[in-house]
Amino acid sequence: MSKNITRKSRRIETIDIAKAITIFCVILGHTTGNLDTPMFRRVLYAFHMPLFFFLAGLSIKPKAVHGFKGWRMFLHKNILALMAPYLVWGLVYAPFSYTNMGALFYGSWEALTRMETLTSLWYLPCFFISRVFVQIAVNIAEYAKVKNMPFWCGIAALPLLVAGLFIPHGENGVVWCADIALAAAGFILLGVAVRKSYLVMAQQKTLWLILAFIGSLLLFCVGTVFRGEGLELSLMCKSDYGNQWWFLYNSVFGSLTVLTVSMLLSRLSRESARPFKIGAVTYIGRQTMGIYLLHKPFLQQIILPALSGSFPGNFPFFVIALIGSVLAMLFSIAMCYIVGKFIPQLLGRFPRNEWAKDREKHS
Repeated sequence: MSKNITRKSRRIETIDIAKAITIFCVILGHTTGNLDTPMFRRVLYAFHMPLFFFLAGLSIKPKAVHGFKGWRMFLHKNILALMAPYLVWGLVYAPFSYTNMGALFYGSWEALTRMETLTSLWYLPCFFISRVFVQIAVNIAEYAKVKNMPFWCGIAALPLLVAGLFIPHGENGVVWCADIALAAAGFILLGVAVRKSYLVMAQQKTLWLILAFIGSLLLFCVGTVFRGEGLELSLMCKSDYGNQWWFLYNSVFGSLTVLTVSMLLSRLSRESARPFKIGAVTYIGRQTMGIYLLHKPFLQQIILPALSGSFPGNFPFFVIALIGSVLAMLFSIAMCYIVGKFIPQLLGRFPRNEWAKDREKHS
């Protein structure tokens, strides 16, 4: 077992660190309006959503699903984890009406915008559909008896990415963001494909990790900061990628930058002459679903107005955004603890009772 996998939960520490960094990027990106395009937001949106899907792939050990019972259990698990909180929070953030229910069941970012609910919820049905696409790809691989599953996943990712990036989106989007889910499935499959290489890389010496970080950061800057005003705002939520090839480029090197940072933090926390605790960061990485669901209204409606009124008008907005993001993160973590303790179902967690555990054990 890899050193950075805990025996209790068998979670990969570096992935949890990367998730924590990524969810902070999401919060920071939400400090501006949907149409605002400051440079820091364009840089964040160049990679952070693809990275979320890629990290999901790194966490998956592909396994085929067999028969009606297998698919029923697969769908049941993902419906509870993703679609149940989607439906609940969609109504929490918007008043009930039959029109709103129709928009909620349609599930595109455009539909959620019209019903004036939390537009970030588009991610949940998109992730659900992308998981189905990934599972179909894995089943096809087993049916074809491929000898190298990771290699197959990498090959299967390419047509999905091309389809997701180039299929017309339409004015109202696609039901449950199915077109975006194609691209998302591609990123997930890429994560599955490089999982083994990632775990090997995470064990490299600190010097090599530092060099990998510097190289990744420079290449990412080539595609973002160094392009200046040529860098477009990529909105995966509405299938608006700007230049698709630059989007893919930035997705790769932005993700590598975050991943190498997470490897370095994990390594330093374990082997530094003055080690520091990384447990708080990994805890954040385990709470990304709850933070994603809870942070935005508090950030935009309470924290940012209060901070904006506390600083002079010429004060740099990026500094205000950083402070607000930290406060929103702390608030969301506290709320995750409370909600997870008393109503974990709201976060997609459904503790199994003993009967369910016994049924699964003997199935």
